[in-house]
Amino acid sequence: MPLDPVWPEERPLIKRSLIRFRRSSRRHQRAGGIGERWRDWLRRSGCFRFQREPIARGVAVGLFVGLTPTVGFQTMLMLAGCLLIKGNFPAAFTVSWVSNPLTLPPLYWLFHEIGERVFGGWLKSVIKGSEWFDEALIDVLATALGSLMLAVPIALIGYLTSLGVAEVWHRRRHHARQQRREARRNGGRTEAP
Repeated sequence: MPLDPVWPEERPLIKRSLIRFRRSSRRHQRAGGIGERWRDWLRRSGCFRFQREPIARGVAVGLFVGLTPTVGFQTMLMLAGCLLIKGNFPAAFTVSWVSNPLTLPPLYWLFHEIGERVFGGWLKSVIKGSEWFDEALIDVLATALGSLMLAVPIALIGYLTSLGVAEVWHRRRHHARQQRREARRNGGRTEAP
């Protein structure tokens, strides 16, 4: 027995509004609306390419930004960095969690200690002013410089490691594919070594 058709007036309000939204968004896509332009621009920028090189660049950007004291601005900095060097933004966002709320205090302490030991004497000789302002500025600059001393090499190591892992993974896939082809050619028979 066929079901009675549901007239638009009888549909719940939410369903009616969703149907209207779908129709309007399709109309905007056909007309080249703002959403389509943004998607096209992001597609061309390379921020969402899942290939070896863009992912490695995204890992480098994410590690670099994640290991700098830029909490609150990290997402914007990662997006700008990925747009600048055509890195993969999801990869950058994922690895930037190296500086999560649990690791943030020890990381900042480490940044400060490294910056203070390497640049402390130089900063104290360069910065002259009132007592409390000097100390605050020296601490902030020592933390920033210490973070850069860690972020740059770790980002480079992350980039190279990501490329290496991707290369090994690609070779293994290629080797397995070749073995499957050989097995199909031989009719499922495997040759003894």
